[in-house]
Amino acid sequence: MGKLFSFVLIFIAVLIMLRLWNIRQWNARRNNGRSDGSPAKKKSAGDMPMVRCVRCGIFLPREEARLTHNGYRCNDEACNRHD
Repeated sequence: MGKLFSFVLIFIAVLIMLRLWNIRQWNARRNNGRSDGSPAKKKSAGDMPMVRCVRCGIFLPREEARLTHNGYRCNDEACNRHD
């Protein structure tokens, strides 16, 4: 009976260790992005730094703005719509 009890304890310990290892792997994949090699999702506008257009005054993502000698500007079509 003592041998059976020790095998059960070893089995439970191995299951707990595998579970902890699995949780660690899952957290690493979640923090580092997808593990299947797919590209990372594009940042949403809420995640991008915003800048203000010097001509029309609207805020837009910095990646969509043009840098001029006076500051950032949105494209000409956008400025014309807001005037």
